[in-house]
Amino acid sequence: MAKALVTRGRPKDAEVTQAAILDAAEAAFAERGFAGARIDAIAEASGYNKSLIFHYFGDKLGLYTAVLRRADEQGRYLQSYLLELLDRDTPVTPETFRRVVEQLVRASFDYYLAHPRLLRILAWEEAAGWTTLAKIASRFDQNDFEQFAAALERARRAGVLRPHVSLSFISYVIANACRSYLTSRPLFQLIAPDSGELADGDSDAAREQIVAFVVHGLIADPAGDALPGQPK
Repeated sequence: MAKALVTRGRPKDAEVTQAAILDAAEAAFAERGFAGARIDAIAEASGYNKSLIFHYFGDKLGLYTAVLRRADEQGRYLQSYLLELLDRDTPVTPETFRRVVEQLVRASFDYYLAHPRLLRILAWEEAAGWTTLAKIASRFDQNDFEQFAAALERARRAGVLRPHVSLSFISYVIANACRSYLTSRPLFQLIAPDSGELADGDSDAAREQIVAFVVHGLIADPAGDALPGQPK
């Protein structure tokens, strides 16, 4: 039975309490989505009374926000791969840009691979038209995206990024290419059973396929770059 504050022997530590609640909430949102998750079930799974959930997080939407913000913080290290492009003292070369993009895509893939519950939560969001996330989008730090755009803009000015690719679109391509493969892997195995390592669920092989695809799409052609139908 859930206790009002802590179970016997459990440290009276707000961080420990909140972490347990967030773990239980993450599992519930992954299994049932925002609409289907129930506070009573989350409280029981966490071992704490639901009054503590309301105390720490306000309501179910506040708890959902905290779960996603924790996931966002866990992925904050991905920005470190852009530091080389943000360093004004370091010239941006095709080799530098290629290396940074490769590292960023690999790290993004590995992050999603290590967070299957987040993948399921995002799948629920997508199925619902992102309506819940739209309510809380303003509560998330936009600084990471601004740094990402600044790094890509510097690459564009250096002539190593294809000039007609939208900077805001690139982040979605990287995230969704990784996320889509991992969530759709069983479907991929059904429709392409003879595709070798990918059909076998080889994550390393899939990751390198995505890396090659993204790098090829972003790096400018030295001979000139234009969209179909546009002059070079």
